Amino acid sequence: MQLLSINVSKKQLINYGTRQIKTGIFKKPIHKAVEVFTDHIQGDEQADLRNHGGVDKAVYAYSFAHYTYWKDKLCIKELDFGSFGENFTFSELDEASIQIGDIFKIGNCLLQVSQPRVPCFKLGLKFDNAEMPRLFTKSAKTGIYFRVLQTGIVAPDQQLELVEKAQNSVSVQTLFNAYYNQDVAQGLPIIAKAVELATLSEAWKGQLTKYVARHAK
Repeated sequence: MQLLSINVSKKQLINYGTRQIKTGIFKKPIHKAVEVFTDHIQGDEQADLRNHGGVDKAVYAYSFAHYTYWKDKLCIKELDFGSFGENFTFSELDEASIQIGDIFKIGNCLLQVSQPRVPCFKLGLKFDNAEMPRLFTKSAKTGIYFRVLQTGIVAPDQQLELVEKAQNSVSVQTLFNAYYNQDVAQGLPIIAKAVELATLSEAWKGQLTKYVARHAK
């Protein structure tokens, strides 16, 4: 899995209806190595720290293999690296096989899978398409959030290498679909299992715990 692009942005104000909002979703490639910290990467800013950034969501990665799907789906000829607000664009990143808790190495950094990405209205603003959050959710092509277990330097063209596979876990896509794209009967056993994972982000663990409490008999 080759790192094709590193993408960052500063917070900026954009118009949203009758008001202005801050966002860091408009990321651009920078073509140089960056330092990866425990809660963000060098040169990048997040406006909504409740839903982005922090130790459980320090790095957001997306698969360039998904770009073809989106160009066809949205009838777009070209998509620049960073189009989905990702920090790292990899040649491929398979949410169906990568599991919560998997540990990867890139450069001298260690990254651990913590949760899927959940789209918000800002993704619709990025694509000038209010349907984009719904389409993104239905596709389950979520990309992956990582926590940083070991800080360091990452550069374009480096390889993302699996160093430790999580045991008795669930894939990023399986978990996302269980919560968003399946009925309770299908999703509840998966969600109940995920709640017990120590490596799941605190935000998702809290959300899924409430889901289990509502629906468990």
